[in-house]
Amino acid sequence: MIVGGGRTFPLDRARVRAHVVDANDGIIATAGVVEGLVGAGFGAGTVLVASLAAMVGGGLALGGMKFSEAADERDARLATLEAERRQLDLLPDEELTELAGLYEAKGLSPELARAVARELSDHDALAAHADAEHGIALGGGDATPWSTAVLAGVAFMIGSAVPLLVILLTPAALRGAITFVAVVLALCLTSAVVASLGGTSVRRTILRTVAIGIATMSLTLLGGTLFGL
Repeated sequence: MIVGGGRTFPLDRARVRAHVVDANDGIIATAGVVEGLVGAGFGAGTVLVASLAAMVGGGLALGGMKFSEAADERDARLATLEAERRQLDLLPDEELTELAGLYEAKGLSPELARAVARELSDHDALAAHADAEHGIALGGGDATPWSTAVLAGVAFMIGSAVPLLVILLTPAALRGAITFVAVVLALCLTSAVVASLGGTSVRRTILRTVAIGIATMSLTLLGGTLFGL
């Protein structure tokens, strides 16, 4: 729960978790760029420019992809609701029977299922059918495609800032090693947050994410070393 201005706002744990994962993507993607270029022997200026490009380009690409996904999901949801609304207008009795059948299939007696369906339909028939038939909860808390895209892109760029700061703050001779350590520590932290928000194993999530990060950095470092100038 977030408190502000005398009001409380529910914290969407799934949404926050998704954006922490976006930050993980930024950490790993940019770290791979850094390690590859360091392995290839490029100087600090080149590594910095390439990392900035990875940060901005990756953030924009991820934001665009998230926008498209969220917009497609919103359009499908609206089309489903519109079709359900037409059915309720044309065949209200049949829709009531269908709703009662759904509740009966969940274990209610036929009489109780019918009574529940009728009471919910009297209150808000569309909401009742949307929830029971399609798992759609009507309300004003859904994220818009634009907010989803912007937050995903920002999260990616925040994650990208970890290896980028290492480039700016460490000497060239230690840049690759310190990037490696900083990325592993950052992934441990973000993975713990992801696991806590999702109710999953912290240890398993950290091991999985860190393994992906280490593999990415190791392979790009090896590739840069083998094919570098």
